[in-house]
Amino acid sequence: MSAFMKGICYNMLKLPHIFSSDALFLQNAALTLSGITDSAGDVRAELSDSAGQCFSSSKTVADASGAFSLTLSTPAASLSAWTITVSTDEDYFVMRNVLFGELWLASGQSNMELENSKQPDAASFFEALHDCVIRVYHVYNIDGGSAGLFPYEPDPMTFGEWFSITAQSSLEKISAVGTAFSKEIYDWLHTSDRTVPVGFVNACWGGTGIRSWIPRAAIDADTALCARLRDAGFYTDPAKWNSFGRNNAQQLSCQYNLKIHGLIGVKFRGILWYQGEFESWDEPYLHLYRDCLYLLHRTFRSLFSADECFPMLCVLIYPFPCTDEGDCYIGYVNQNFVDASQEHPESFYCMPIYDLPPVWEFPVNHPIHPLHKYPVGLRLARLAETAVYGRQGQKNPAVLDRFERLEGRLLLHFAVPGQPGALSLYGGIRIGADFCPDIPGYTAKNRHPIGLYICGASGTYVPAVCDIISHDTVAVSHPGIAQPLHAAYAYSSMEEGCNLYAGSYPLAPFCTDDRRWDPDNSGALIRIEGKPWCNPTRSAVWTTEERHGLLDVFYRPVWKPSVGCEVVHDRAFTLESGSIRIARSVIPDEPLQKTAHIGASVEAHLYHRLDLQNYTALRLRMFGGTHAELSLVLTARTPSGTLQNTALPTRRTAELHHGWAEYEILLDGIGEDEILCIEFSAEMMDTYYHFINLEGFVLVPR
Repeated sequence: MSAFMKGICYNMLKLPHIFSSDALFLQNAALTLSGITDSAGDVRAELSDSAGQCFSSSKTVADASGAFSLTLSTPAASLSAWTITVSTDEDYFVMRNVLFGELWLASGQSNMELENSKQPDAASFFEALHDCVIRVYHVYNIDGGSAGLFPYEPDPMTFGEWFSITAQSSLEKISAVGTAFSKEIYDWLHTSDRTVPVGFVNACWGGTGIRSWIPRAAIDADTALCARLRDAGFYTDPAKWNSFGRNNAQQLSCQYNLKIHGLIGVKFRGILWYQGEFESWDEPYLHLYRDCLYLLHRTFRSLFSADECFPMLCVLIYPFPCTDEGDCYIGYVNQNFVDASQEHPESFYCMPIYDLPPVWEFPVNHPIHPLHKYPVGLRLARLAETAVYGRQGQKNPAVLDRFERLEGRLLLHFAVPGQPGALSLYGGIRIGADFCPDIPGYTAKNRHPIGLYICGASGTYVPAVCDIISHDTVAVSHPGIAQPLHAAYAYSSMEEGCNLYAGSYPLAPFCTDDRRWDPDNSGALIRIEGKPWCNPTRSAVWTTEERHGLLDVFYRPVWKPSVGCEVVHDRAFTLESGSIRIARSVIPDEPLQKTAHIGASVEAHLYHRLDLQNYTALRLRMFGGTHAELSLVLTARTPSGTLQNTALPTRRTAELHHGWAEYEILLDGIGEDEILCIEFSAEMMDTYYHFINLEGFVLVPR
């Protein structure tokens, strides 16, 4: 029997595809079956168990057009198979092998769409699924892809199909996030004497904006938002419908019409939402996103909620290059999700994933699509378990609650939305995933936070010094900023590996500067670029280049040794948690010399530029200065394209202990040329130990 005949149409009686055999619907809820019949008169629906005993039934009369709607009550979850029969005097429709359990809606764009077959650990994951009772309803795309002909009006009859996860060939094309989420929920709900089947509806389309997922009727009813969408050119008139080629998939409400409307009548426990990359490309979308997010949730809640609890679990956007200028649009998009979780903690939940290292399928290594989706699904499931299923624990990532400006530093106070005191119970703030709750007075001033920045009046953000004051309070400062104004965390467009955690989850991104940037206030746009070379513990920089039209996105070394030299990230010769050791390479049987030239360089990359023009000085500490003369050479490209080297003088400013000293390099007088490279070099004299160690890099903003 074909998939179409299996689930949808018997002669004169038609129901949406989701109402078919092998389905899984939400337990203890209402199930509304709407359809069309060619025969006027009564329409009946009955839900019966395997013995033919009726659990619930409903009866109605089709209207003049043949449309009807019946509502059944669904039973508690079990592994028992049920049958649903819809009938008229002349026709009938049967759904067999129906289960009832927990059902979620998984929607968004390509990162939610990214399938199981792309996962590096798919084989072992499939093995772990064999005994799980999980079903997936997959809403198919239309022919023609993004340039296809989308319905202008909501279409209840678009095609989809139910799968069991035991069908590996089908599951390979299903959302990896949704699958991992469902497995974790299934495992959590499974007990020795009772099993709760779990399912999700896979409704997503790559490269789509949030406005395409909201019904037009809801947008029209929100007159203020509708006017703003029209002003931005996002409201599509009927005369222009499907006239945008590859952008047809972006039309207002088109994804709702195609993929969501046909689900009406089914109830969901909540929404898994992984979308926002589309809005990260340019500024017009940023000011509409949160209002659209709230409208989408309100609308879906009215259509699909079984009770008052209808959580929307949102994955934050992973760092990826969105503009050639390094603008931090991703920080603004993620802020919408964080704000939603803070303003409505009973409805919105956000999950940072910036700490997950990128995993790619070569050569499809665009950072917008990291492959590691199973950890994302697992994190979402942990949120759902505490928000819905009674698990004790932290219900949301901690967010910035408030901040104070004190002399020379900012105090940042964090809290879990809707859960006062949670950080005192679940571990508090820490740098790195390792957790040290039993160490009294634990601080992190000798550890390096990644992605935490601070600025003064100039607005130039630099890596911050971080002191953990208590389980929910952090002090940030910078030696070159006497009066800090703002701090930001995980806001840079290409700063993966950020390492602040709070309790059970990564800390939510934040920025204390609440100026709302718009085209008329371009000076308020937050621009933060990584400075990985200022952190000696970082060995690689994740960056992007475009070469001959090919996107080249890989890790590259932060430090490159000069010819005949080597670079080591040293944890022995250090005053903190690590330093950079630049040494002459050892060559066997080479005669010992008491003089040598050693050096290493740092190269500029897009999103990690060497914008030294924004700073007055570079300060650092060096070990080995009694036998070395340090110098700094800038290689810059002039507007005419020629390369020019400039040597900057260094001076020792303080003697420390155990061979360490402080140095300062003045950066005044540097032109506006593009700095491509800075080389740290030293002339070694009167020693057979040809190495120096560098740490404590501090850029002093102008």
